[in-house]
This record gives sequence, C-alpha cells and structure tokens, in this order.
Amino acid sequence: MAYPYDLDYEAAAKEKAHKEPVLQTNRQMWKLMIFSYLTCGIYTILFFIPFSFDIDKVAPKRDGGKTFNYLFAFLLALVTGNIALWVWFYHITERVEEALANRGIDYSFGMSDFWGWYVLGSFILVGPFVYFHKLCTAMNLLCEDFNAKNEKYQKA
Repeated sequence: MAYPYDLDYEAAAKEKAHKEPVLQTNRQMWKLMIFSYLTCGIYTILFFIPFSFDIDKVAPKRDGGKTFNYLFAFLLALVTGNIALWVWFYHITERVEEALANRGIDYSFGMSDFWGWYVLGSFILVGPFVYFHKLCTAMNLLCEDFNAKNEKYQKA
C-alpha cells in the first residue's frame, strides 16, 4: 500500500496556488434592480464590491493603485448627497472603457454612456437602467475575455 509523501502535498499546493480564480460572468441588470429593491439596497453593495475587485484584475492600473471600494463610496455618499457614488461610477466607467479598448473587445460603452444614460437619463427615470445594463454587459465581456486568456495561459 502506497503512502503519500510530503512532496506530493507540496506539489499539489503549488499547482493550486498558480491557478487564477475564474471571474464572474453572469452579472445582470434585472437581478441588480429587483434584489436591490427587495433588500432595501443591501444587494447593491454586495453586487458592486466584487465588481471593484474584478476590474482591478481585468484592467490593473499602471500606477499600481486599486479601485476605491464601493462600500466606502456608498458610506461617503450618505454624507455627500450621492456625489461620491457619481464619482465612483465615473471612475469605473473610465476603467471599463479603457479595458475594453486594451483587450480589443468591440462593445460600445464609455463616458458618453455615463453622462448620457446615468446622469442625464436619470431625469427620464429609464436612463440608469440602460447604463447599468451596458455596464454589466461590458464587465461580463471583460471577465469572459480574462477567463479565456487565463485558461489558455495556464494550459500552455
């Protein structure tokens, strides 16, 4: 009967350590809106916290900085009258637009969507829904591309 050696465990641990996590690719606007309404906004926090971590993996900043956490922006928005969330979404839109361009993904999302749908569209009440749909779609495309390239890199 063969017994496992300590080296077998070390090799398995190294193999597990090198695998990158698979990023979530099923973000949907309707889930965000319905569950946020049902949970009085708690789901929004749980939705966007991993969102900010994923954008750091998909499109790391050149200066090595991290995206401001959504929870802190949410708490700061309580004091600033929602201005902190507008700034947070502005920076997220900027990062997603840059990541789409860097990865060569042909999807129309950018600062015009932020200003047009999120800011000005809020006057017609439908705009933020369109913005969040486009943001979720863009992030799903980025995460799918990241997962595919990561899987290809790990197999090589």
